Order: sequence, then structure tokens, then C-alpha cells
Amino acid sequence: MTRVVTLMQQSDCEELVREATEASKHSLDVSAAIFEEAAKCYDKLGDRKKAGQYLTLAGDFFLDLDNKERAASCYGKAIMRHLMIDDINTAEILLEKGKEYGFSSSTHQYRIALDTLERQKKAKTEEDETEEPIKEAEALPDVDILPLEEEEEEELIPLDNDFFSLDKDTQPKKQEFMIPQLEKEQPSTLGSYAVLAAVSQVTREKISHEIQTNAFVKNSSGESQFLEPQFTLSPVEPIDNSNDVVDILTSSHPPDSEVKEESVPFEYLKSSDTLDLDYTAKTEITNEFEDDLVDIEIINTIPFSFQVVNIVTEFELDEKKRTSDGLVFTWKKDRIEPGEKISVEYILRKRVERSIILRKENKVSVINIYQSIQQDLQAKLDFVNTSGKVFHEILVEDVIPPELIVNNSNSNKKIKPVTIPTHDSTLYRWIFSTLLPGDNFSVFYEFREKPLTRHYIDEYECDTGFAKIEKISQPAVDTKQCEYLWFYSLENSTSDDITMIDRIPSDYNLMLVDPPHLTPSIKKEKTHQVLTWQLSSDEVRIILVLRINGSESFTSLAPSIEFTRGEQPQLVEKTTKSEKKMVNLCRLKKILKESI
Repeated sequence: MTRVVTLMQQSDCEELVREATEASKHSLDVSAAIFEEAAKCYDKLGDRKKAGQYLTLAGDFFLDLDNKERAASCYGKAIMRHLMIDDINTAEILLEKGKEYGFSSSTHQYRIALDTLERQKKAKTEEDETEEPIKEAEALPDVDILPLEEEEEEELIPLDNDFFSLDKDTQPKKQEFMIPQLEKEQPSTLGSYAVLAAVSQVTREKISHEIQTNAFVKNSSGESQFLEPQFTLSPVEPIDNSNDVVDILTSSHPPDSEVKEESVPFEYLKSSDTLDLDYTAKTEITNEFEDDLVDIEIINTIPFSFQVVNIVTEFELDEKKRTSDGLVFTWKKDRIEPGEKISVEYILRKRVERSIILRKENKVSVINIYQSIQQDLQAKLDFVNTSGKVFHEILVEDVIPPELIVNNSNSNKKIKPVTIPTHDSTLYRWIFSTLLPGDNFSVFYEFREKPLTRHYIDEYECDTGFAKIEKISQPAVDTKQCEYLWFYSLENSTSDDITMIDRIPSDYNLMLVDPPHLTPSIKKEKTHQVLTWQLSSDEVRIILVLRINGSESFTSLAPSIEFTRGEQPQLVEKTTKSEKKMVNLCRLKKILKESI
């Protein structure tokens, strides 16, 4: 049924576009108004791209009619639609278009869009000013990576443990290639650095980060057989009182009782509510047979991207060795009785992954190493030239784990890095031209833990149906400031109007509301601000995004819902689930769009 309704709505939107196109032959005013309606139609379908396109068309027509305020309003709404789908380039074009015609930021929509984009452009400009090759380095070309012919093989870069500062449980991985795009006599250029970065990316993507686990046993007949163990990898939970806070706000009340604000104590956590670098990796075997399992052997390969902090197990260690894929542990046990369960549990910590790319004419050496992060969230990475040769055209790339934010980074060469955020990490790219024999390139990092992503799912029931609300609080990844993106998805199958309530700290501000017609009313209290949305029963599903910023990170809490019957609010029983996890924002937006 939902699919049929969606197709009908899409047909309605397409019909509006046809009407607007036809009307443009006779009246730009009418056409612009219909394009606005088409944009609203596509908004309901969750198609932000088409909504932005038709709002832009409406703005163009209003501009031709010299209705600049109406045009500015359309362009402002269009900018926010393109921001929602990460189409920053189009958003910037629209921003410049508005400035070109001398718009003031008088309209609400254009003002929000202007402030948001100006902030992003300013941050990007500050990055661009630190290093000229930034834009060229990010536009990585396709490269042909060819293994060296046997007669051409030579040790371009000597590889020994004195060459790098290494953790004792890691070993460097070196690969050498011929790159046709690099001409033998060509000096260092922005283009050649971009080729080196592309080679680094290709080789880095081929390195496995998966923990491998295998188990072998013998049955009662003495035959060896493979047994697939149960394996789990999960973050170690930070110690905080977040569950207590959730319980405060999700306590149930009798259906018709009046909830007074002072009866619900409100307090934000100021303690650390952050992602932890430590993970628990557990391999577990259960004997589900009637006979004993004998001569059990478990083999775990831990990639070098993880540091092994601790191990808890009832097995005996038979062998530990370093391979090109990581640390390999072999565990053995004589016997497991029927129904018995035993395991190997590792406490692992993320490492910084470093790639060093060095060029000799059209031949390139790529060296991958790993550096553990100290308990005080610092890391120092050294690269010493012990080869006796002068290195020219050097690219060093550090992949920062997604659980960390870099507070400070500096090098002894007094150069600044190119920083490239991705959905699951941050790449720090260092580019310099010369490293003399015996010279050292050193980088020192200071980190802070990234605030946790929280996912709340609340379900409410009443006489006329049920309502479900999901909220995801995601720390913003494109800024070092305290900013969050909040995603809401609300379904209401009841015949009641709904009041949705959420809270932000007293010093926080709303930077972005999408769609803008769902801007909440704000009531300031002593310790926080109450955000309130009055939603009609006709709005059976909404998708809402907020961007907020303030001075300190805090623990987001679950929103609450009240059903309104007449003048009497009713807070009903509900169940709340809170999950703390990493979220891929691009995937999240796709899921939310598809769910409409």
C-alpha cells in the first residue's frame, strides 16, 4: 500500500512539473508558483535533489520578474536541499548567484543557508591557505600500477627496522611499482604528487583490516574437521551514567496524569560520553555435540591496524608470529566437553596507519607502517632517512582512526598537512620535496575522543493506534567545534495531534532546520532550552534534520511525545532503546530517503 501511495505522489509531482513548464510559455509568475508547489511535492517524497532543482527554477523566474525577496527565499530553500544531499558545489553556486544580484539575507531560509555555507567556506579557505597543493591533491587521477619486471627489480628504498619508529608487534609492508604516468626526467609537480597520492590510496585499500578467525577440532573418530566459531567485535563501552539519564526521562506515568516539570529532574551529563579506541574481539566455541571435542586449535589473525592490549582465555598459546597480514595467534586446548563453551577474548586498540610514498623517476616505493596511540591520546611518528641517499618528492599519509579528532598536529619540518575527512576516518597528508641522508621527518599528534553517536527508538501506544520516533545524534565531522546533526524520523498512525519535545543546553543554537517549516518553538529554562513541535495528525510521517552548536559537548537524550486530546495532554507508556555506535551518514541519509 505504501508503495502505491508513493507512486501516486510521484505522479502528482511530475504533473505539477508539466503544468509549470507549460505555464512558463504564458506567465512566469504562475510558472514560478507551480514550481514551488512541485518542490514541496518532491520534499514529501524525500527527493531533496529535485526539490532543490525546482526551487532554483522558481527563484530564476522570480528574479526575471524583479521579485528579489521571493527569489532569495527560493534560492535559500534550494541551498539547504542541496546541503542535505552533500551537494556542496551546487549549494555554493546558488550562494554566489544570490550575492551576484545583491540579495540581503532578509529571508529566514536564505539567512540560515548563507550562515551555514559561509562557515563551511571559511573553514575550507583556512585549510586551502595552509598548503597550495590541497585541491590538486584531493582530485586523484586513475593510475596504472605495474609490478616491476624481474630484470628491473632493485631495492629502491632499503627496508629495515631502524628505518622507522615501529611498535614491536608490527612490521612494515613495502611494495614497489612502475607508474607509466610518471615520466623519468619529470621534476616534482602538483600533478606528480597527485599520482603518488593515487598510488597510496590504491595500495592502502588492498590492505585487509578484517580479523580472521578459524578453528579446527577432532571428533571421536580422530578425524580433523573445520569448525566455524562465533566471532564478535564490539567497542568497549566508556564508563558513564548515560543509562541513568535515559531512565530519568523515560519513566512512565499513568495515562491521564499531569506531568509537572519539577517532577522530572533534568540534567545533562558533563562526563565523557565518547567513542572508545578499545574494542573487544571474541572468538567463542560451544560443543553442541554429544561427544567430547579434542585437539582444539583456534587461529586468529589480528591486522596491524589494531594493537593487542590484553588477552583473556582458557586456551594455551601455542604460537605467536608476525606475518604480512598481521599478528597470528595459535591457541590450543586438549578437550571440550558436551555443552561446554570456551573463548579467546582480545582487548584491541586502534592504531594510526601511515603510508610513506617515495619516487625514483617513474618507480615508486610504498611503505605501510602502524603507530600505537598512547594512553594520554598522543602519538609521535618518525621517519628517518638511513639509506645514505637523498630522497626527493616525498608524500606521507596518516590515517587517523574515526574514533578520534585531532586537536593539534605539528611537524619538525614546519609544514602544514592537507586534511581530508572521509565518512570513516580522517587523512592527514604531508608533502615535502627533500629528505637528506640521516635527516628525520617527525609528526606529533594530540587527539581527543569523538563524542558518541546515539540512536534512540521510542514507541508509544494509545487507544487510537501507535507512534514511533527515532532520533540519531551524530557529532559533526566537518568541524572541530561542538556541533551535532540530529536526525528524526516520526511515524504517527493515531488520530491524535502530537507534541514532540526535545532539549538542548542553554548555550546551544539552531544552525539549520530542514525542512524549515518544521522549525521548533524554543522556550528557555534555567539549565536548558525546550524545543517543541506541534504536529497535526495529518502528518503521518516526517523526516527532520537539525544542526546545533554550542560551547561544550554533551550527551543527547531521547525526545518525548505527548498526544493531545482536546486540551488534555496525555503521556503514555513507552519503551526506549538507546544504542551507542558509529553511523555512516551517507548511508543513513539514503535509508531515511528510502523510508519515505
